[in-house]
Parts: sequence; C-alpha cells; structure tokens
Amino acid sequence: MSNNLQQFIAKVISGEEALQINIVDDAGVAIGTLRPLNVNHLSQLDVLSTLTDWRNKNMGMFLTQFHATAERTKNWLENVVFRASGQMMFLIYEDENLIGQVGFKDLTFQDGIVDGGMRGNPSLNPKILMYAHKSLIRWLFDQVKIERLYGWVFADNPGGIMMNKQVGWCDWEKHPLISKETNGEVAWAIGNNGETSPDGKYCYRLTIYKERLL
Repeated sequence: MSNNLQQFIAKVISGEEALQINIVDDAGVAIGTLRPLNVNHLSQLDVLSTLTDWRNKNMGMFLTQFHATAERTKNWLENVVFRASGQMMFLIYEDENLIGQVGFKDLTFQDGIVDGGMRGNPSLNPKILMYAHKSLIRWLFDQVKIERLYGWVFADNPGGIMMNKQVGWCDWEKHPLISKETNGEVAWAIGNNGETSPDGKYCYRLTIYKERLL
C-alpha cells in the first residue's frame, strides 16, 4: 500500500477527506452508496446502536462471539479499526436508508481481506449487499493495484455462500474451525486447509483476482 493511499485512508477516517463509493449493479446503474465510518461516528449513538444491534442478531456469523454493547462497538472502532493503517469499514446506504456494512483490513501492496459484510435492514434491491461487495472490491483493485483479495465465509452459511459465489470469488479452500471459550466468550481459530475440526465446524477462504471481477 502506497504512502499516499495510507495517508488518504487516515484523512478519511479523521474526517479531513470525504469519500463515497457508488454501489452499481451489473448494468452500471447506481443503486446505493458506500460511506466510510470515521471519527465523527464515535459520537453518533444511533449509528453505534445500529451496528451493535446488527452484530448481536448475527453473532453466529463472527469468529468472535459475545454480547456487544454500544460502548464496546465504539471502543472497537476507535482502538482497532481507526488505528489500523490498512483497514476501513463502510456503511451501505440505499438512498438515505442504512442497510448494512462491509469493509476491508490488512491491506498491503499485494493483497487484503474483505471483511465484515452484513445486511442489517431490509432493502428494495435484494442483491444490494452483493453489489456492495463487488463495488468495494472494484474500488480496491482500481485504487491499490493489488494482485488479489481474500475473504472468509462459514461453511454452514448457505446464504453467505450463495452471495459470495455471485460476487465472483474463486479458490474456495475449506478450513477447520477450533473453538476456545474465555470468560463466556467464544473465539473460533482457523486451522489449516485439509485438517479436521474437533468441533465439526468449517469455513472457506475465498480468493478473487481483478480479472475475475465482472
């Protein structure tokens, strides 16, 4: 990741620079927008509460499982997302209706991870989450000139699997998940491809290349 892009991300997160990515469908028609979370959202209780509610309702779709609070969501944004040089989270809007979220992390010169995709509210366009992923991935390939992107999806999430196949991910590698519980919170560790999960739970690591993105 170039210093210029790293500085740009920092300015977007600090609120110094504006960024909005159009979500477009297969015909190139804008159907929504991706708007990055920044430090100004730390004082917006409605957004923090919405993100918290979504996470609690979709707890089973995360590698770390706990009861979220608005304060914990704020701390996560402030001390994890906003402090990482190669990470951003975006809110998905359909017109002015907040629909969901998606983001990226661990961005380098070569690759990165698309992360945190989730629909929280109903949308007029049933495929807006899929198009949000494609639009973010396209923006990353255009702006960062990376070779590939990675993603993860639980093997017992048929809806997520179907959506990600529509995005165009390839090289689906099955990995075992190993659970660890600490103070009532469950964290899933990802094992190596080909190994067996003692918990009978698995996920897929996905890869997408620029030439695969239609």
